[in-house]
Amino acid sequence: MSAAVFLGPSLSRAEAEAILAADYLPPVRQGDIYRLVRERRPEAIAIIDGYFQEVPSVWHKEILWAIDQGIPVFGAASMGALRAAELDRHGMVGVGKVYEAYSSGCYVPYGDEVFEDDDEVAVIHGPAELNYPALSDAMVDLRETLAAAAHKGVIDPALRDRLVAAFKRRFYHNRSFEALPEVLDELGVAAGVGEALHAWLPQGRVSQKRADALALLEKLTGAPLEPPSASEPFVFERTTLWAQFVEQTDEPVAAISEAERAALEELKLDPDLYQELCGRAALWLRLETGEALPPTGEDARRDALDRLRRRQGLLSREQLETWAEDCNLDRAGLQRLLDYEASLEACIAEAGPMLDRALLDVLRSEERYMALAGRARNKQRLLEQTEETVSAPSALSSAALLDWYFETHLGRGVPGDVARYAEVQGFGGVKELLAAVARERSYQKFLAAEKGRGQ
Repeated sequence: MSAAVFLGPSLSRAEAEAILAADYLPPVRQGDIYRLVRERRPEAIAIIDGYFQEVPSVWHKEILWAIDQGIPVFGAASMGALRAAELDRHGMVGVGKVYEAYSSGCYVPYGDEVFEDDDEVAVIHGPAELNYPALSDAMVDLRETLAAAAHKGVIDPALRDRLVAAFKRRFYHNRSFEALPEVLDELGVAAGVGEALHAWLPQGRVSQKRADALALLEKLTGAPLEPPSASEPFVFERTTLWAQFVEQTDEPVAAISEAERAALEELKLDPDLYQELCGRAALWLRLETGEALPPTGEDARRDALDRLRRRQGLLSREQLETWAEDCNLDRAGLQRLLDYEASLEACIAEAGPMLDRALLDVLRSEERYMALAGRARNKQRLLEQTEETVSAPSALSSAALLDWYFETHLGRGVPGDVARYAEVQGFGGVKELLAAVARERSYQKFLAAEKGRGQ
C-alpha cells in the first residue's frame, strides 16, 4: 500500500524501510497533514514523530480532515501516540504501549501516577542530515528500562519508582541513561546496587518508542486497510477558522508582523492575563464565525473542575463547597459553570493557529496593545544597547532561568511539565519560552540597574 510515515528520532529510517516501503517524511508539524493530503493523497498516514517546540505542533483538525477524506491515520510512539489518544474516538488508530498509556492515563507498572504529560515522549535530536539522532532519552524509555530492571530483580520496585521520580523532575533535555550515575548519587543509592544496575543496563535497556514504531510499521504491512471506524462519528465542519488555516497554509505569508509577535510575547510572559484573554479571544472567534460553543462531556467537566480547584486553591471538598456557597452557586449552578469552562477550553484548543490573531484584536479593543508593544520596543532597544543577543541574552542554564522566572519573577513553583506549560501559554515550545524568559531577565536586570543609579 502507499503510506506516508512521519518519522524522526524514534526509529532509524534504514530499520523502517526494511519493514515497510513507504514515503518517509520528517517529523510532522502544523500544516504538514493538510499539504500531504492535498498534494499526494496517500492511502494511509502514520504519525510517529512530530515537533513539540521549534514550530507549531500538528493541529488536531487537520488530522480529522484527513480522516474525513477517507484516509486512515495511525499514530504510535511519540507525537503519534499523543494525537491518537486524543482522537481515537473519532477514528484515528493508535498502536503500542505508549498510546495505550496515554489513552488510559496509566503507564504500567506505575499505576499510582497519572500518565498524561507531553514531555514523556519528548527528546532533543540532531539534524535531518544525520537522520535525527536522539541526544536525550525519552521518559517512557527510562520508565520501561527501569521497570525491566525491577522485573529481573536487578533493583527493587521502590528504587525503580524513586529513580523514575528523579528523572521526571529533570527538564527533558537532561534525561538520559548517561545521567544515571548522577541520579543514583543524588538519591544516595548504595554503590553495590548502582554497580549491578550499570552492569545490567547494556543488555537490558529498552526503547518503548522504538518498539511501538516497529509495531505500527508491521501493522501497515498487512492487508489493505479500510477507513477506520469511530466510536464517536463526527461531521467535519468547514468553519471560518478552518478556511483561514487553509488560506495561510496554502499561501504561507507572515500574517503576524514582528512587532505584533513581540507584543504577544509580552502578553505570554504574564500567565494570568494571557489565560484570561485567551478565553475572550476564543469567544471572539466563535462570535465571528457564528458557531455555538462546543458540547462537553463528563471527562471535560472533570478536567474543568480540576483547573478551577488549582486556580482557586481549593484543595479539599470542604474548601470547594465553601467557595461555591460564597459565590451563591448551588450544585446545578456549579455544573453550569463547569460546562462553560469546559466549552471555553475546547474553543481555545480548536482555535489553533487563529488564536494569536484573535488575541491581537482583543488587546487592541481593550486598549492593552500599545502598552505591550511599547514595552517590547523598549526592551529590544535596551538589549541592543547593552549588546545582549536577541535570541538568548543570558548565559544562565535552562534550570536557572526557569527558577528565576517562576520562583523569583512570578512567585510560584516551577511546573512539573515545562513543555506542557509552554504549549498552554502559547509558546512554540520550551526553547521559545526560555528565549523569552532570558530576554525578560536581562531587561529586568537593566531596569534594576537604572533604578539603582537613579537613587
